[in-house]
Amino acid sequence: MNTVLFLKELKRNRKNTLIWSSIVLGFTLMILSIYPSFSHMGEDMVKLMSNLPEEYAKAFGMDEATWSSIIGFYATYYGIYITLLMGIYTASTGATIIGKEERDGTAEFLLTRPISRGSVAGTKLAVLLTLFVIVYAVQTLVAIAGMTVFADTVNWDAFVAMHIHGFFLIAFFTSAGVLMGSVLSVKLNYMGPIVGLIFGTYFLNAIASASDAVGFLAYFSPYHYMPLTLEQGELMIDLWACFGFSIASAAMLVFSYKRYLKRDIVG
Repeated sequence: MNTVLFLKELKRNRKNTLIWSSIVLGFTLMILSIYPSFSHMGEDMVKLMSNLPEEYAKAFGMDEATWSSIIGFYATYYGIYITLLMGIYTASTGATIIGKEERDGTAEFLLTRPISRGSVAGTKLAVLLTLFVIVYAVQTLVAIAGMTVFADTVNWDAFVAMHIHGFFLIAFFTSAGVLMGSVLSVKLNYMGPIVGLIFGTYFLNAIASASDAVGFLAYFSPYHYMPLTLEQGELMIDLWACFGFSIASAAMLVFSYKRYLKRDIVG
């Protein structure tokens, strides 16, 4: 890894990271801060939940436990919005970070420096990992602080399981973004395909959850294997799924790394 390039890439991505982090953190705080207002409605919210169509409630992982605790309330929005936002940021960054110089026409300048292709790719992947960990860790810490402030009791076991699943899920999408950037044209705007991938797989799982007739569609969505919503207020860590996703993510990164070493670079 090249330290100079590492620091330069961190600086180059700081503005984008700050913007996306602010959006995610602001949304996290908004969700947690409005929970006390909903919890005070008590029986009214339970009655409202009972009036919702069963298919709708299943699609978005809602049940009476959703409104009876802050972790259930948070889980609904965490699965729908927060992981989607973080996934879009890290995947889009992953898709562009290695081929950025080639897209900007500065690849020749970088590759004529005393630094190998392997070092360039490895350093940029290290930057991507650092950005991913920073954004995810800060969001998790803010969520912990918010729950401590806005709730008296929290099911921390469910919280840990949810965030571990979220970590591996977002890492999978990030690796998919890197893979996309390695096989598609560097001139392509990756935001559309990445948003389509993440939202598409999310709604594929939601549709499958809503109707048993199309339940098989869930097997084509990573959200099926990494559940983020609670069932009756509980969620357990699926260690096998975490292991499988870590292997799949590593495989995509290794493939992307090797492809970068061999492909023709246009300066």
